[in-house]
Amino acid sequence: MDPTPSEMPSGSPGVPAPPPQAPTPPPQMPTPPPQMPPAASQTPPQPAWMQSLTSTAPVAGPAGLFYADLPNRIIAYIIDMILLAIVGVVIGAITGSFMPVVSFDLVNGFHYNYFAAIINAAIGAAVSAGYFIYTWTNMRGTVGMKVLGMQIGSEKDGSALSMDQAIRRWLAVGGWITIVSALNPLPLVGLLIALVALGYVIYLLYTTAQSPTKQGFHDKFVGSMVVKAARSVA
Repeated sequence: MDPTPSEMPSGSPGVPAPPPQAPTPPPQMPTPPPQMPPAASQTPPQPAWMQSLTSTAPVAGPAGLFYADLPNRIIAYIIDMILLAIVGVVIGAITGSFMPVVSFDLVNGFHYNYFAAIINAAIGAAVSAGYFIYTWTNMRGTVGMKVLGMQIGSEKDGSALSMDQAIRRWLAVGGWITIVSALNPLPLVGLLIALVALGYVIYLLYTTAQSPTKQGFHDKFVGSMVVKAARSVA
């Protein structure tokens, strides 16, 4: 009897060789989980009134000019206040030598001279009014405005402010606060004046920031506008 294929020795002729086995694939590494993008900072957006208050973006005005932004106007006003404060210190030193507002002695203690306070307030108001009214009408801007490249004029034709406009604008900007400051030492009156003055200043800032032409209440009251040349905002 012929041997069956299973009984034939391996390698014998007539027995097919087994097919080669494919190599075992190497073990695969597990796929890492997808990384989450870093969380963006959750900074809340500024409200519209805050953006208007702090924005320095140029706003085109008439005849190639730009309406002066509020931050630069505040800086200009601070410069003017520093100049007036220096003048006030000098005047106070002169008047205080013969008419002190506050005096002290061992018998009566501190003494407040209301008459001297009223005189000093009147002098301070006159210096402030003279400075702003003169520079607005003759120089088309205060020293602070000139430093930052700004100028002030009439909204109708851009001409310099008239004397009437300048006087009313000085009162609207805060000249009335300078006048009533003589009453600050009176009990509770000074605190009331300070609160009213603070609220009024905030109102001026708000109306200026919200105006498309950057004209606050004091500007619209007299028909004035503050602008900057194109090269100043380039």
